[in-house]
Amino acid sequence: MTDRYAQGQAEAYTGWSGDVRLELIDQKQLRSGTSNLKASEVTNEDAIERHTNNANLVTTLGYGFDGDWSVSLRVPLVHRDHRHNLLDEATGLPGEAEQWRFTRLGDVQLIGRRQFAAATGADSYALFGGFKLPTGSTHITNGSGSRAERALQPGSGTTDAVIGVAGRHVFGATDAAIGQLSATQALDCDEGFKPGRRLELSLGWSHAWSHSLGTVVQLNVRRRERDAGVQAEPNNSGSTSVDLSPGVTFGLGHASTLYAYVQLPVYQKVNGIQLVPRASFVIGMTSDF
Repeated sequence: MTDRYAQGQAEAYTGWSGDVRLELIDQKQLRSGTSNLKASEVTNEDAIERHTNNANLVTTLGYGFDGDWSVSLRVPLVHRDHRHNLLDEATGLPGEAEQWRFTRLGDVQLIGRRQFAAATGADSYALFGGFKLPTGSTHITNGSGSRAERALQPGSGTTDAVIGVAGRHVFGATDAAIGQLSATQALDCDEGFKPGRRLELSLGWSHAWSHSLGTVVQLNVRRRERDAGVQAEPNNSGSTSVDLSPGVTFGLGHASTLYAYVQLPVYQKVNGIQLVPRASFVIGMTSDF
């Protein structure tokens, strides 16, 4: 969570706001179930996955109509570098390398939000919902003309519904508990591909050390079901992860906040064989204007 709740800005706002963040997710570790694998241990697969490096620039533009209703547009720019080695059918040894490297627009999200505040002022919560739109490409190819797997494409090709609830409870003048639960469900199938349903739960605690400096620690839980369809790889998709995410926020004046987080895996369980990160990072800035 990098929204206003996580940054200690739970009060409703009117007018425009913007957020720009850079996500760095370097997937290099092979994993099967809950165990790490070496490349030499991979058998009975079409290829050995080597790495998937992601550097995503996510821009969110929001508008608050009043103290209750707001809407936001989230636009991701996806930079992805993926490499794998095909396995020789006769020998079972790694053979030809294939690589895809691209920077493209991802799937845009349009989300509406209704915020509520308790009479005491200590509690607030919000309901949100909207759609992920199929704006990202699904036909990226490499230099030899080979199309990337559907799970590697910057877009899913599907329209997805997004719903969720967020809440915050303030303790005194410096501390707050924060939480968010969301679900993302594809509403259609594109060329024989339907991404698995995704459930995400985040719980956190924020502490203000001064008017400018704050710290946040979050527990992030994500469950993604298997992809489906003839272009999907159901045996090697779907996962459950639990991550610990400590972060820091720094206020710039009364309208802007810088933030940075590191996300550290606590539990990772994948279906089949997949690449997972050892750590992920995000740095960003949000501002009202």
